[in-house]
Amino acid sequence: MYFCDDVDLFPWEPGIFLETAFAHQAIVHKASGTLTGTALVMGSAVLGQVSPGMIAAVTLADDSLTQLLEVVSVPDSTHATVSALRGRAAEDAIPAFAGGSVKVTVVTFRPQIAAVGDALMALLGIASDRNTEPTPAYEKLGGFRMAATFATLAAVYRHLADGTAPNSTAYAKKSFYELLAHSSRRAIAATIDLDGDGIPETLRRADVPELTRA
Repeated sequence: MYFCDDVDLFPWEPGIFLETAFAHQAIVHKASGTLTGTALVMGSAVLGQVSPGMIAAVTLADDSLTQLLEVVSVPDSTHATVSALRGRAAEDAIPAFAGGSVKVTVVTFRPQIAAVGDALMALLGIASDRNTEPTPAYEKLGGFRMAATFATLAAVYRHLADGTAPNSTAYAKKSFYELLAHSSRRAIAATIDLDGDGIPETLRRADVPELTRA
């Protein structure tokens, strides 16, 4: 389950999109294109796996500058609208200060986001994984975006902190985001179908334990 996007991670930790430790998660790697304002035109059809909400690292052809940009829309596999970081998705796209001939790399954390989403659903008794649809039926989700954002960042920094000293920056950020993830997941809630009639009718919250008669 995807309860947040790469762009939700972007304001908190833009540097993770440039981390070589996650280069294997690139779905576009140094592909040539042209950037004019908010319009990105690629020289070949490389944007097929790119979705709105992802982050593109756009580097000038001479490697003198790299700017991270939100992918706003992807009309086809060679065209995209991109933007500098915005406060709200409803705001107009903001032109990049990089422009002309560029190289584009897109690293996505959707694998971590998906795993975190499944774990959050499990807290409410809803089973899901990469091979199955969530069950039972559910609706009216609350609190999932922030919980997913912080839990994903915690997962990212657990990887980056592996083998580092407890006083390292990566270790400190791991601990910080784990604390935020723990706090925010207590606020998640959903209306789910407990009686199996296909109609979600019972509100379940992660911070309220379900009591059963012994």
